[in-house]
Amino acid sequence: MREQRFPGVSIVTSEDHASELIWVLQDLGASAVETRDETTMTSARTGSVMLIAGFADSNARDRALNALQEKLPGSKITSVDVSDDGWSAGWRSFFEPVVLATMQVITPWMDPPEPGLTTIVIDPGQAFGTGGHATTRMVLRMLESRAMEGRLPSEMADVGVGSGILSIAAVKLGVKRAMGIDIDEESMIATRENAAANGVEGDVEVYLGTPRDITGEWPLVVANIDISTFQQHAGDIAAIVAPGGEVLLSGLLVDQLEECVGLWPGFERGGVLEDDGWAAVSLRRAR
Repeated sequence: MREQRFPGVSIVTSEDHASELIWVLQDLGASAVETRDETTMTSARTGSVMLIAGFADSNARDRALNALQEKLPGSKITSVDVSDDGWSAGWRSFFEPVVLATMQVITPWMDPPEPGLTTIVIDPGQAFGTGGHATTRMVLRMLESRAMEGRLPSEMADVGVGSGILSIAAVKLGVKRAMGIDIDEESMIATRENAAANGVEGDVEVYLGTPRDITGEWPLVVANIDISTFQQHAGDIAAIVAPGGEVLLSGLLVDQLEECVGLWPGFERGGVLEDDGWAAVSLRRAR
């Protein structure tokens, strides 16, 4: 039987930066990321970590490779093939249900763990976001708390929509219209498919573009991205937040929080959540 192989990339990095790079790889569409260090059967150099990320096809891998080489100049990034020793299906075991107070997020191959909760089914496909990552969980918790307190507005913009999970959850929680935008066409496809699968396709819009392409002012904006994107686009995102409106920011390591908040003059800091070394913050625009 011929061995099946899948396109991937490998990156050698330090232990300190491995967690952040796993997030970056997932955001670029990696189906799964394997960590190799001196404790694993296939070792990297002592004190370093090798990340092996697999992608659904060579086009997805090549897009990620180009983005990584731009984002991490000078880093050791290599195009590799990943052999299928159960890896291509086994990565599914890394996804776990996300259970909150009123809702739960599962993938199509899971059974709902809690009866009576609103269930959202998300197939990540080649897009990032099933709710299992700390950065996504925190925004889900923020949305849920606002819904429970009766202060979720009727419209929301979702910057970096990924798999559509935040937009879909917001609609399930009471938002009447969610508009998402992303630079990745796979995210647009995944969001539309997931919205249809959850019966909210009429309430979730998704477009290809950057924050600069969003028009109008929105009472609530969510952005689960990363610090480098906030450095580039904080002004563009701030411009679409309505006076008195709120923006929920995630995708930040805890030690990046203060730097990010400093990018938002004219906004008042609200609550901060921390989870597994990551942080999310709510900011309110002055009226």
